Amino acid sequence: MTCSISRRGFVGLLAGGAVAALAGCSAQNAAQGSAASGSAAATATGIKGAKLTFVGDDAFAPYRYIDTDADGKHKVVGLDIAIADEMASRLGFTYTFEPQDFAATLASIQGNDTAFTMAMSANEEREETYDFTRGYYQPLVGVLTMGGDPIKSVQDLAGKSIACTTGTVQNKFITKVMPDADVHTYDGGDQCLQEVLAGRIDAYLCDGAEGQSMRDANEGLVLGLLDRAETADHVGVYRLMSNKGASFVTELDLCIGEMLEDGTIDKYIKKYVGADFMWNGDFSASGTSTVESQGK
Repeated sequence: MTCSISRRGFVGLLAGGAVAALAGCSAQNAAQGSAASGSAAATATGIKGAKLTFVGDDAFAPYRYIDTDADGKHKVVGLDIAIADEMASRLGFTYTFEPQDFAATLASIQGNDTAFTMAMSANEEREETYDFTRGYYQPLVGVLTMGGDPIKSVQDLAGKSIACTTGTVQNKFITKVMPDADVHTYDGGDQCLQEVLAGRIDAYLCDGAEGQSMRDANEGLVLGLLDRAETADHVGVYRLMSNKGASFVTELDLCIGEMLEDGTIDKYIKKYVGADFMWNGDFSASGTSTVESQGK
C-alpha cells in the first residue's frame, strides 16, 4: 500500500502524529538556546547575552522538524537546530525559534537585526540585502519521482514536468540551465511532493537530504542525486543568513569555523543527514562570510 504523506505530514509522523503548539515549540527551542557552557568561544563579545530569533520552516527535515520526546513534549530538532544550540552554548546568547514557510522567511529577516535563518545559499541578488556566514553544509540537489530509474543528471530531466519551491536555489538552478523546461513553482516542498505523488508532476527538484527523508516516508518514491559538477556553479553551500549589517554575523561565522575544524559540525551532519554528506576535513568549499569578503 502506498503511504502518501507530505513533508509536513512526514514531520508529523516523526512526532507520533501529534501537532506541536507553535508557542510550545518556540519555548522549547528558547530553552535549548539558553544553555550555558564552559567552552564559550573566545570570540564571544557583542553577542553574549543577546536574544535572537531563528526564523525558518519547521517541516524541512533533516534540517528542522518537529519531534516528540519521552514525556510527550514537542520541539523542533534537526541539523540546523543542533548547530544553532551549539553556537548559543559557546557564545552565550539565547534564541527563540519562529516557524515560517520558506516563502515568508526572506521578508521576515529583512530589516530585522535580531533575526537569522539557516540552510540558505548566497548569491549576488541575496547579498545585496542579506549577510551570510561561511558555509556549514554542502548540499546535493535531489530529484524525486514516482517509480522508474533515479534521475541523476540534468539531461535526464528533459521533457519532464518539474516542481520546485518558489525562490529556492533549486528553482533558480533549473530555470537557468534549462530555460525551456516545464517548471511549476509552489510555496512549499510539501505541495511539490503532493503533485508528484498524485502523478500531476513528473519530478520534484529539491534539497537532496530533504528528498532522502521524503523518499523514506513515502512508498514508491525514487530519489536521484545530481552530481555536484553539474550544480556547483548554481547551488552553493548552506549558510546562516541575517539582515545586512546585523552585528552578530562575524561572531557566528567564526564559531562555525571553529565547529568545522573541531569536527562538531561533521558529528551533527552524520547524526541528522548521513555520513555521505560529511566534510571529512576538506572545508575548501565553505568559502567566507560576506562580512569578511566586504572587508567590514
